[in-house]
Amino acid sequence: MKLTAKANTICLWEILNEYSDCDNILKMSDIIHKMKHDYDLSVDRRTVYSCVAVLTEMGYDISIPDENGRGYYLASRDFDVSEIRLLTDSVCVNPGISGVHSAQLIKKLQKLLPVGKRHKYRNLSIANAGRKTDNREVFLNIDYLDEAISKRIKVAFTYMKYGFDKKLKPRREEKYIVSPYEMVAANERYYLLCKCDSHENTVSQFRIDKIKDIEIVGGKYIPAPKSFSPKQYRDRSVFMYGGEVGQAVIRCGNGMLDQVIDFFGKDARITPNGDSKTFDLTVTGSLEGLSYWAGHYIDTCEVLEPADMRERVMNVIRNNVYGI
Repeated sequence: MKLTAKANTICLWEILNEYSDCDNILKMSDIIHKMKHDYDLSVDRRTVYSCVAVLTEMGYDISIPDENGRGYYLASRDFDVSEIRLLTDSVCVNPGISGVHSAQLIKKLQKLLPVGKRHKYRNLSIANAGRKTDNREVFLNIDYLDEAISKRIKVAFTYMKYGFDKKLKPRREEKYIVSPYEMVAANERYYLLCKCDSHENTVSQFRIDKIKDIEIVGGKYIPAPKSFSPKQYRDRSVFMYGGEVGQAVIRCGNGMLDQVIDFFGKDARITPNGDSKTFDLTVTGSLEGLSYWAGHYIDTCEVLEPADMRERVMNVIRNNVYGI
């Protein structure tokens, strides 16, 4: 269908958005040519003046020849180049988004920039492609879960795991039925916090990128315990481990200070020992997760308290697969 003059203003905005910025200023002749080439609309100077005035009245920041001495361009955008680069990089390295969806998102992000700036991303490949999920239902899952959480209704889904063929397969035949509470992002993944019908006494968590065939179902919704705080759960679930929560004291070499603050944040309680070599980290969280964290740095971190957590780490050392 051929466009009419009623489309002049919106088409002019599309051209400015697509082609212009401070490094790519469009002359009047450029605009008239692109209106004809891209939209088969014949316009003259007076039409362009009128359309620019309308767009300016609507709040669009358009630089004009009286200001820059050269032509027209969109002077401000919702996102600048550095912001788009940050978002693009985040999509690239996020293993919870499939390769197909990553490519689609990157293409959409690029369209927020003028064509003259998009060439910087043509050679950008998706990093860690082997870590990307094969599940293309992630965004659909998030939509369903958001609706279910808002309406306080149950959902059922198949939970997946990888087989030795590196393909996702159902963890069990029957679907999980849960009362969803919250979605959180942690460890480069998206998690669902919920109450399983089969585990009514504990809050469970599932990787959203491993959920498939989700559906909203009936049944009595189990409300979250009054004491339940998604933020507190996330903060205390080290590496998203659940289980018993307690306070631990871990003695760390001074060289670990950056890693401790990067992982636990600036609110971590850190006490220098005065020996210029070590400090004590006091942190509250999942004791299983904290044991796992301490195990990563076994050569420079020593669990002091609690005793059962210290024993757990020592057992890991004793039972190592190297037989040492």
